[in-house]
Amino acid sequence: MAIRSVRFLCLVLFIILLIFSVPATAKYLSYTYLGTVTGLDPTAETITIEATHEWGCVFDEGEVICNWGEIDPQEMVSGVPVTELYSRIGIGDTVEVTGLPDAKWNAIGLICDDPMYRYVITDLFGDLGHLPDPLDEGYTISATNYPDCDSCDDAVCTAEYSSVSIGRSDQERWTGDLYPGDAHTYYDPTDFSSVYVKFVSGQTSASLCKEHYIIGVPIESRFVVHVNPPYITPATTGSVIISSHPLGASIYLDQDYLGVTPLTKSGIESGVHSLLIEKEGYELWDSEVRVRGGRVASIIARLYPLYGLLDVRSVPSGAEILVDGIASGYTPEKIDVTPGVHVITLSKEGYYPADITTRTSAGRLSMIYKVLRPEGSYYAM
Repeated sequence: MAIRSVRFLCLVLFIILLIFSVPATAKYLSYTYLGTVTGLDPTAETITIEATHEWGCVFDEGEVICNWGEIDPQEMVSGVPVTELYSRIGIGDTVEVTGLPDAKWNAIGLICDDPMYRYVITDLFGDLGHLPDPLDEGYTISATNYPDCDSCDDAVCTAEYSSVSIGRSDQERWTGDLYPGDAHTYYDPTDFSSVYVKFVSGQTSASLCKEHYIIGVPIESRFVVHVNPPYITPATTGSVIISSHPLGASIYLDQDYLGVTPLTKSGIESGVHSLLIEKEGYELWDSEVRVRGGRVASIIARLYPLYGLLDVRSVPSGAEILVDGIASGYTPEKIDVTPGVHVITLSKEGYYPADITTRTSAGRLSMIYKVLRPEGSYYAM
């Protein structure tokens, strides 16, 4: 009991420290998801994703463990933090997002698979430091905004400029001031990789210009970041990792059959390719995938069932089954049916036929169990 009390006290202290130690930019409700881009609307400035994983942390044996956890796929249509993302992110890309789903994301990161980390971010749009996975090629970027004190209200000020630092391998590589709209590209002479960072806009706390400060006011920054891999020979092909729920679905890339899920395929020409994933009994998954030279694109297709399943049983067994008047086997039997209302008729020699009306839904199992009444009997079972 004493050990449990100590652990509980540690958890409480950790939560309190977490609440009061996060920067002002994080002191509002935020969620972090990973998923596939299924829609882009530059006019409405929205992005649609099918989220398949959520970032979360647990307190285990005195240690905080954070990781991606799989969730039931959820479609989310939300505002974008920076419109420049439309030139870099396409349908079928894998992204991680943080902010308010179905409202507006604070940051969006284009990600690819990495041998050291599960994912790395190649392109970032929005707030720095709020997405859980690291930038590609080991780069880090931090920034401090400085206010234009003539622009303040009681809570926040518009940022006049941002002091930005680019690091790599635990070393600071470049530091400079960027005003809204300014950009800088750092080229690493060791391998000729590079990182581009643009300061779009930002805010700071009014406490920097005034004596009072309202706690909890969201303060945000908007950046655009692109990481370019080492320049050796420009890669003209990339790879894809394609999976599905459920597995075992056929894959067609540009109408050519590749195999069944899960599948990894390399040597695919850079560009946008059509992608079809199909499995008997499920809706066709039709989308696109953007392949980049030297990169790995990860796609997870959620397949939706076309039929419901009826599990029909009777006492005695061996009764003929008619589904809407169509012979469909003998009890016990499992039968695929279209969603909707169906009339099931059970008949067996020496017993009165029985009609059962049932409603089925796609992907759902419905059970029918009927005790047949012998002919000549006058009681209902």
